[in-house]
Amino acid sequence: MFDTLEADIIVMQETKIQRKDLRDDMVLVPGWDVYFSLPKYKKGYSGVVIYTRSSKCCPIRAEEGITGALCPPNSSIKFRDLPAEQQIGGYPKPGQLSGTIDEHSLDSEGRCVILEFPAFVLIGVYSPATRDETRTEFRQAFIDAMDIRVRNLATIGKQVVLCGDLNIVRSELDVAGLPERLRKEAITLGEFISTPSRRFLNQIVFGGHVIGERDQGREKPILWDLCREFHPKRTGMYTCWETRKNARPGNFGSRIDYVLCSSAIKGWFIDSNIQEGLLGSDHCPVFATLGDTVNFAGTEVAIEDIMNPSGMFKKGKRQRELCPKDLLPTSAKLIPEFDRASWQDHNR
Repeated sequence: MFDTLEADIIVMQETKIQRKDLRDDMVLVPGWDVYFSLPKYKKGYSGVVIYTRSSKCCPIRAEEGITGALCPPNSSIKFRDLPAEQQIGGYPKPGQLSGTIDEHSLDSEGRCVILEFPAFVLIGVYSPATRDETRTEFRQAFIDAMDIRVRNLATIGKQVVLCGDLNIVRSELDVAGLPERLRKEAITLGEFISTPSRRFLNQIVFGGHVIGERDQGREKPILWDLCREFHPKRTGMYTCWETRKNARPGNFGSRIDYVLCSSAIKGWFIDSNIQEGLLGSDHCPVFATLGDTVNFAGTEVAIEDIMNPSGMFKKGKRQRELCPKDLLPTSAKLIPEFDRASWQDHNR
């Protein structure tokens, strides 16, 4: 899989595994580090994982969950209560989250991993789907928490890349058979666009279709939909197909997987697209490619220099090798079941 994708950071959703299901070939992948968010209670459900290629990038901070309410491994201190130098930041403030779903519940289903690099904060998510009315409140609460976290990070000056399965169709360009669907559901296009989840997505991205006044706290867009920016009028650019209906061969699908980024780093990306030819799931991969050099704080730098801890790279050349102290507490390689003594061998 890793060779096929030819990527340096891989974000996967709906892993549907628990900690007891982890195996050496999932965690001790030669040349890669890995960070999991696993469901706390439900079996065979949800799950997010981010793999990072050790020769190219190494995060400086890592968290599980979107709210900061969980604790790092072997700690009773929540991520948001850690010393300031250990925090990623942007956590929901008192009063920002409304509703009856508490923060710990929002983060109990294994739906988010957050990695911070000097260049940006990477948020990998698996947003809840609309299955039935019993999940509506939870879905909206998670979306609200995601919106708040991203906007709070932007407010404190951090650049963000938000990616994953958002389970949201952004516009009429992103779903097949919409006219028939509108007819069956007896709704207008405006009503379709104005559902709470679509309204969130179209308010957080530049160029989103927002009907009426924007919501409080969402007055300005802050992220770019990279795939759509590179392919603004492309139709049939779908990332998910219903398996039961064998909808993929006829490309009767929807686009619900995204890579979104902050304005200040939009110019760093030289390409973004889908890989509809890669099979093995009801989804296909979405990718975004960073340039070899980027403008960082007014200076042209090699991308490796700002995707690793300070001093590890200089002008794109490695200055020192990774060592066990570079592993963050949330790295799966530190799970006791796995052999830490062989750490160096697995990073060659």
